[in-house]
Amino acid sequence: METKSSFIVLLLFFVSIQLYSQSYPKGSSTKDSLRLLEIREADIDDDIDSTEMPVFMLKEVMVINRPELKTWEERKAYYILRRRTKKVYPYAVLAGKRLEELDIRLETLSSRRKKKKYIKKVQKYIEDEFSPTLKKFTQSEGRILIKLIYRQTGVNTYDIIKKYKSGWSAFWSNATASVFNLSLKATYNPFQNSDDLKIEAILIDSFDKGYLESEPPFWDNLDARDAFFDPLSVEE
Repeated sequence: METKSSFIVLLLFFVSIQLYSQSYPKGSSTKDSLRLLEIREADIDDDIDSTEMPVFMLKEVMVINRPELKTWEERKAYYILRRRTKKVYPYAVLAGKRLEELDIRLETLSSRRKKKKYIKKVQKYIEDEFSPTLKKFTQSEGRILIKLIYRQTGVNTYDIIKKYKSGWSAFWSNATASVFNLSLKATYNPFQNSDDLKIEAILIDSFDKGYLESEPPFWDNLDARDAFFDPLSVEE
C-alpha cells in the first residue's frame, strides 16, 4: 500500500508544479465512431454585398452520442466511470496548466543547477501539500488520470517525468505503476479507442451540464487532417 501511495505522489509531482511560485471539432458521430469536421472561414466574393450575406467564423465542436445503457450492469459501470472521470479531470487540467507554466518559469533560470534546485523545491512543497488527497486515489482513478493528463498535454506521463526528473526515474516509476496494472506510457485518443470515447462522452456531457469547466485538449492545436483524427471503426 505504501508503494502505491509513493507512486501516486510521484505521478502527480507536476500537477501543481507552479503553485509554489506566483501563478501566472464541429463533429458528428455514430454509436461507436467519432469524426472531426473542420470548419474553415468561408471565401468572400468581392461581388457579393456583405451586408446581405454575413459571414461568420464557427468554432470546431465535438458531438458524441450518449451511450445506450440497456442493462443494469451497463448503467452501473457507466455511472462509476462518470464519477471517477469527474473526480480526476480537474487534476489533469491543472497538470496541463502547471507544466506549461513550469516551462515558462524554467526558461528564466540561467543554469541547469538552478533549474534542478527549483524543481526539487517545488516537488517537496507539493508532496507536503497534496499527499493526503493523492494517496486516496484508487487504481482505476489513477488509470483515468494518466489518460486525461495525456488529453491535456499530448505527452504521456512517463515522458513528462523523464523530462523533469530523469530517464532512470521514469523507468522505475513505470515499473512500480505496472505492479498496480497502470502504465505511465498510456495515451488517450477518443477518435480511435472505444474506452477513451466513453470517457470523452462523459466529459462533454459534464461540460454541457456545467458540472465541469471545459479546458481545450491538446488536439485543438493539431491540423484536422492529422492521423490522430482518423475515425474509430464502427463495431458490428
